[in-house]
Amino acid sequence: MLLDRPDLEAFCLASGWELKPEGLCRDEVCVPLPEGADLHAVSKRMGMPLVHDAVAGLWAIGPPAGPHALSSAKAPDLVLPDLDGNPFGVRDLRGNKVLLLAWASW
Repeated sequence: MLLDRPDLEAFCLASGWELKPEGLCRDEVCVPLPEGADLHAVSKRMGMPLVHDAVAGLWAIGPPAGPHALSSAKAPDLVLPDLDGNPFGVRDLRGNKVLLLAWASW
């Protein structure tokens, strides 16, 4: 979600969460927050990545990191075809910097 300012009011308006005395709530879920919490505290408490683009003047807060989030930047063991169609193990490149480019015509 993109925001033009990093405050809880803007976050609540855009996300459907509501700031209540018991914390930040949506439906039956309430997340306790410390008094005076800001969007940075919400980001940490809820596991939602928060980034700022100073040039564009925008803040972006992502969805909570869950079981589908990457736990590391380590690539899995992949075997892909090379230019001749022969299998190539990406593990053979370990220890080297690699750019993996995926492209599709659609």
